[in-house]
Amino acid sequence: MLFYDFNKDVYNKVVRIVKFQFYKEIKNTGIVFKEIISAKNLVDNTSFYILRYEIDSRTKQLRFKDTKSFVKQLKDVAKQRLKKLEQEESILMRITDTESYGESKYFNDTEMNAINLSSTIALFTLLNNTTKSL
Repeated sequence: MLFYDFNKDVYNKVVRIVKFQFYKEIKNTGIVFKEIISAKNLVDNTSFYILRYEIDSRTKQLRFKDTKSFVKQLKDVAKQRLKKLEQEESILMRITDTESYGESKYFNDTEMNAINLSSTIALFTLLNNTTKSL
């Protein structure tokens, strides 16, 4: 069974920046942090961060300057991930012939989807509750 390495080093840097912990909620969601970049707009001298992450084998990024903007954007990422996982779960539940799909592949995909789904729900719930308090 494959578990995602969400890159704890980048996670720890992000936590120091946003002063918000979400370790148990981010692991096993399929959201993999790649790097965190500190940047400065040379026109108006505003500082911000760029978090590059991978999801479904695609590299994407969040641009944020504070905890509130980070939480809001990560919540949107979790919401999109949740929708995709629910669609995948629906497809897996409709499979009636596990032999042609591959029995071990079916059970592995079903188990991983369930783990990803529960982790993503936990992350989304945490971010949603945090958004309300910011």
